[in-house]
Amino acid sequence: MSNTTILKHIPVEVYIYKTDPAVAPGRQHELGETLLDHVLADNGITQYERIRTKKGKPLIYAPDHHSGGADRKSEICHVSLSHTPGFVICALCLERPVGIDVEIPGGHKLSASQMRRTERKLLKQEFEPEFEATLAAADEQQLRERTDRFCERWTLAEAFGKMKGVGLAFSERYDEIVTCPHETRHIENAVITVLTDGTAEERLTAEWKEISI
Repeated sequence: MSNTTILKHIPVEVYIYKTDPAVAPGRQHELGETLLDHVLADNGITQYERIRTKKGKPLIYAPDHHSGGADRKSEICHVSLSHTPGFVICALCLERPVGIDVEIPGGHKLSASQMRRTERKLLKQEFEPEFEATLAAADEQQLRERTDRFCERWTLAEAFGKMKGVGLAFSERYDEIVTCPHETRHIENAVITVLTDGTAEERLTAEWKEISI
């Protein structure tokens, strides 16, 4: 009898739209809404009602969901949006809540001390208890690598907060973050992490698509 664990794979679609890095944040937000329409249409979803929570999470319902009463609301699918200079991205999952975040290493306007405080808050130094000494002795190359890792951790925490719909403050629950199925990719100069609700016994299977809109 085999002891091999059969993993459940959760399919997710990630859509990447590259923009001019000089595009203003307000325009990027508009492009995000346009990208979301494109993503839904690409999945055959043309009739829907879009609602945003107080924290800005987009919810996609059938257009007549109010007719059954508030307790009978049913989401057609789960989506998440993110943007940074040069990128607007969207994730879609039909099965369960999803979160996505994109960042550019070095794009954070944080000093080294602010990064230390932020990293400690986000991830409680789970990976490197000795990182204060490591950072103090780091050369320029090591600092660049440190910034890349910081962005990986940051996008993981941001994606988790977006998936939960509660913002970054919730991401201090690091033990819960790392057990969620997630995938991180470096695309050109960006770090992108997509994450779904789930357990350590499950795997996220992402299909990455670069598109024009």
